[in-house]
This record gives sequence, C-alpha cells and structure tokens, in this order.
Amino acid sequence: MKIKRFVSAMFDHISECMAPIIPVLIAGGILKMVVLVLGMIDILPETTEAIFAAIATTPFYFLPVFVAYSAAKHFDTDSLMAVVSMCVMLLPDFTALMESGEKVTFIGIPVVSATYAYSVIPVIVLIYCMSHVEGFLRKVIKESLQPYFLAASVILITSLLGILIIEPAVSLLSNGLAQGLNVMQERVPVVAWGLLAASTLLLVSTGMHWIFMSLAITQIGLTGVDYGIMVAFLIFNLSLAGCDLGVFVKSKNKERKALAMSAMVTVLVSGVSEPSIFGVCFKERSPIAANILGCLIAGIVQGIITVYAYIYAFPSLPSILMFYSDGEPDNLIKAIVVGAVSFVASFVLAAFIYKEHPDTSKKQIA
Repeated sequence: MKIKRFVSAMFDHISECMAPIIPVLIAGGILKMVVLVLGMIDILPETTEAIFAAIATTPFYFLPVFVAYSAAKHFDTDSLMAVVSMCVMLLPDFTALMESGEKVTFIGIPVVSATYAYSVIPVIVLIYCMSHVEGFLRKVIKESLQPYFLAASVILITSLLGILIIEPAVSLLSNGLAQGLNVMQERVPVVAWGLLAASTLLLVSTGMHWIFMSLAITQIGLTGVDYGIMVAFLIFNLSLAGCDLGVFVKSKNKERKALAMSAMVTVLVSGVSEPSIFGVCFKERSPIAANILGCLIAGIVQGIITVYAYIYAFPSLPSILMFYSDGEPDNLIKAIVVGAVSFVASFVLAAFIYKEHPDTSKKQIA
C-alpha cells in the first residue's frame, strides 16, 4: 500500500506541475505544424522560415525553465530562485563546456556530461529538493541576513545538486539503456523493439529519450538509416493518439474530452507528446496501461517486419515520409502498418480500461 500511495503521489505531483504548461506546449505544437507545412510548400525565404522555427522550438527547448517555475509554485518555494537554478544548466557557456568533450570537474568532483534541455521529471525532482533546501536554510540563517545570503545559498546548492547528481544520474541510466538496446537489437529484435516501445512513456516523461534520439541521429548521419529507434517513437506518438481518442470517447467530462481531442490532434500533426503524456495519461492514469501495452504490441510487430527511418524528424502524420526510401519503397507501408497497429490497439485498450479520475467528474455532459 505504501508503494501504491507513493506512486499515486508521484503522478499527482507530476500532473500538477505540468498542468499550467500544457497550453504553452500545445501552442508550440501548433506552431511546429505551421512551420512544417510552410516548409513543405516552400513559400518562405530561408531566414523567415528559420525565425518561425525558432519561435516554434522555444517552448520545448526552454521547457525545463517553465517546469521549474511551475514546480516551485506547486512545492511552495521561491519561483525566481528555481528558474535561476535551472537556467544555469541552459547557459550557452555551460552547455558548450558540457559538449566540449573535455574532462570537466568541480573542485575535483567529476561532472558527467548531460543534456539539460527538454527535461521534465529531473527538474521536478530538483525543485522538490530545492524546496527542502530553502526551508532548511530559512531556519539556520538569521532573518536579518536572509536578504544577503538566502538566495545565493539556495541557487548555489540547487544548481550543483542538478549538475553533479540529478541530471548525470538520469544521463548515465539513459546511456546504459541505449547500450543494452544495441546488444538486444542484434540478437533478439522482437524483444528489443517491444521493450523499447513499451518503455517510451518512461523515457519521454523523464527526458531520457534524448539519448536514443541522439543515437538515431548518429546512425542516420553515419549509415543513412536508423534501424528502429525513430519507429519506436512513431509507435509511441500514435499510441498516445489512440489513448487520447479512447479518453475522448469514454469520458463524460467536457474539459477532459476537449483536452484529449486537442492533445490527439497535437501529437498526430506535430509529433508533440507532452500534452498527451501529462494532460491525459498521467492525469487519468488508466491510459498509461493502454499506452504501454499498445506500444508493446506494435513494437513486437516492428521487430517482426523491421521498419527503418531515413530522415530525422519528429514522428507524426506529416513527417511519415521520413520512412520512405527509393531503394525500399515498401518500408513506408510497413511504417504505416506498425503505426496503425499502435493506434488501434491503444484506442481499444484505453476505451476498455478507462476509468474517470474523481477530480475530473465535474462538468458532466448532460
């Protein structure tokens, strides 16, 4: 029971921290869709398109900052100190240092290279820890000295906690998962892709998926083809869309139905998954099981028929051509089949197991 309560509380915290950010993410997804369509019809000058792309990318690249602010409000700690602590890890000079390939230490302590952009769960954990750090320091620092030393102490401790412990721990776990996947894809592809697809919810919600994205980019750059990672995220996105549709069909709550529909459109058209993850799956909880099982089923199909990706893009309906190749034209058909399996399986499962969360039972449809 204690574990169940802990898991339930964890999902509640994540959902509450992400709820205020979802409209911004949906806006970013819509802007990404516009940029993608304008790029396909090629009517904008190159620099104009680049500016549009920058505007569309901003809500996602600086997502950790928004999460830090929202988490600070949720955990009742200073929001500006939280934002500054997070911005340290997005500072261009710091990012360049982490990406330089040089050995980095802090007073002799090794600093593990990590990607701080796009993180969610590590940021929530960090700000939760910061709330306790601030509470402790307010007790030990005299009130007359707090205007001079409290903010500096909190920012220093929180930033170092994120740089030295929390983000590196997530990155090390991600690297271990990627290496294990490489071994499994060579020996047991059905198991490898089934497990990867089934674990994508965990990977994306914690920000650990970027190590797999990086691996896919490397594979495409070196060999011209990715052997399944991008397909797993296509499976994941279409599974989320199926879960969204299942919630839309079964829910009796007007606001929940509207959010589920907008999240489904966002993930299908732009490939942006956060509204579906945090606004639907984590909020309602029962769609989580549908997503994991639907992804597992489609991942097994991927392991059997084998689908490749030839271009790096956010997997979505408009970017489905990333799976097309003149040398293997049926690969696109395979990708569509795998995506359809994921969508249908997740929709059926979500509609079957969906249970409306008590706090969303208001504003029922007459």
